[in-house]
Amino acid sequence: QRAMFYCPFCCVSIGMPEDVTLPQCRLPFRQCDVVFDDAAKKATSIHAKVLAPSQVRLLDLFTSDSSHNRTPSRHGDSLNKDAEGSVPSNPEVATLREIPDYDSKSAVVLFPDEGSVLLDEAPSSWELVPRSELTLIVIDSPWRRAQVLRKHENLAKLHSVRLRAPPPSRFWRYHAEGPGCVSTIEALAAFCSELEAPVEEEHPLLFFFLRQLAHIAAQRLPEGELPTDDSAKERRSARVRQKDRAKRMRPMGPTADAADGGGGICTASAAAVSEAAVSAATTAAPVSAAAL
Repeated sequence: QRAMFYCPFCCVSIGMPEDVTLPQCRLPFRQCDVVFDDAAKKATSIHAKVLAPSQVRLLDLFTSDSSHNRTPSRHGDSLNKDAEGSVPSNPEVATLREIPDYDSKSAVVLFPDEGSVLLDEAPSSWELVPRSELTLIVIDSPWRRAQVLRKHENLAKLHSVRLRAPPPSRFWRYHAEGPGCVSTIEALAAFCSELEAPVEEEHPLLFFFLRQLAHIAAQRLPEGELPTDDSAKERRSARVRQKDRAKRMRPMGPTADAADGGGGICTASAAAVSEAAVSAATTAAPVSAAAL
């Protein structure tokens, strides 16, 4: 399959110009485990695996034995090796097909739920190990799916940490969860930046992200609208809300069919109930996501 900048299945860079050096990132903690449940070509967490192969482990929940979808788990043993083809210094970064059992003292989840705190402000009752021994877990999946995965039995017992100040997202992929949501690689880069000495340059974890963004911008006319523009996001959000509204107003089941004579036309009372449900749902405040 076609790919640009890196192969999302074998997690190695491709087509690198001679005058460009691929950054080798060193994370400010022991290891990053990515709970991966999305199409590999769409997921930004693959960037971290390419740029910090000895510290990033993919937990591939997307691969299905009943289908032939292409995912990192189906690529063979290449993910267990570095760019030179040798086994990395940390043998624990081999791709897994399930979420392992974690110790709540040595692993935390980067997830903006109600109980999340800044890592530097974690209470002593958590009894966390030193940062050099800590495993950070991020979830790379659509936001609604991420909320389900956060409740997985091996993750539910772990504490959540969050970003101090989530940056404005430059991600081009659509979501309907409102402002404050960033892609997985943006969240990971921001988290690392908060733990490291401040620098003016972009974090090296954004190496592929920024080049993909520049490529998307180059494909547009000078006056063309980018998918990252607020107006473009709002227009797509409105289309999704329109579809959801139509689905919720549609009567379902044999009772509804009998009420409208089997023709599928919504009665006035059913429409009023659906309208109220849609209004309540659309006015609920969205939860900010840092792990999309």
